[in-house]
Parts: sequence; C-alpha cells; structure tokens
Amino acid sequence: MTQEKAKYRVLRLSFIGNQLLDEGAEVEYDGEPGSALEPLNDAAEAAKKKAMKKHGHSAYDVKPATVNVLDGGSNEVSSGAISDDLASLRQQYEDLFNEKPGNMKAETLKERIADKRKELGV
Repeated sequence: MTQEKAKYRVLRLSFIGNQLLDEGAEVEYDGEPGSALEPLNDAAEAAKKKAMKKHGHSAYDVKPATVNVLDGGSNEVSSGAISDDLASLRQQYEDLFNEKPGNMKAETLKERIADKRKELGV
C-alpha cells in the first residue's frame, strides 16, 4: 500500500531547486512544511499539524527539508519573515547557502540571510 504524498500550493515567491517558484505553483513535499506552503490534501494537512505541534508555533514558520516540484526540482527555501529562533535561523542559512553556518550569532545569521534573499530577489 502506497502512502499518499503531501501536496501543497506555494503561497508566495519561493526559492525551490535552485529556481524561483511563483505563487500558486504546486509541489509534492516530504519534509516539515514551512509557512509558504498551503496543504492541498489530507497528507499535507497532517504534516502541517504535526510540524506546528512539534515546534510549538501558532504560525507555520518551520523550514522544510526536501521538496519535489511537480515539474522537477528539490530543496525548498521559503521566502517568509526571518525567524528569531537560533535553530530556525541556522536551518534557513543552511538552506540558502548549502553549508552549515558555523558558530555565528543570531544577528549575523539574520543579516546574511536578509542579504542573500535580497540578492535572490525573494
């Protein structure tokens, strides 16, 4: 028996698989959904609820691990607000730069993330 894949609609311009994906695009995603993804099926809704409960957030500001764009691609970085949570900042940095941030302070991470997003136009 095959488990249903979670499907989402991109809510805002997002950087996915080394490309910008426009609002309204649909993706299949197997990680923790971020705030830029709207559930389109039961599997996606369950993943959103699980992520929210796991991270104790009222908003879905957790960052995803992998994603499959329905036309191909992987590794999503959503273009939402920059979090104040150090773990979230570290994940955002790693998603954007494809490297671990090392021992950077939260303010440094925020600045570099903001600069990279500005450079990418997200």
